Amino acid sequence: MLKGDILAVSKQAYLIENSYSKGSYLVIPEKHAESIADLPDDWFRDVKELLPHIPNLPEDYNLAMNHGVLAGQSIKHFHLWVIPRVAGKPSSGKGFARLIIEADDTSSVGNE
Repeated sequence: MLKGDILAVSKQAYLIENSYSKGSYLVIPEKHAESIADLPDDWFRDVKELLPHIPNLPEDYNLAMNHGVLAGQSIKHFHLWVIPRVAGKPSSGKGFARLIIEADDTSSVGNE
């Protein structure tokens, strides 16, 4: 179950601070949806309404979603991650695709 303080509510979604990953936020559909395909076409309009309610949201951030167990989806309720990005971190300047490729390449070293 997702836990966190509700920061804002729109017609179809709400925004919470993610208590499991400090500094990141979740946009969660108000109605149950297991995947993006289950959402109405206008759902992302609500995402745009909620983003300004994130405290101190920097100019650089990622919007991410996980679909399926192998992609990291551990809760069968669609949610969109908002992950602020800052300079000086090992992940700075890298998108999620690149981070995943690098992690997979690193984990395969010595396991061949």
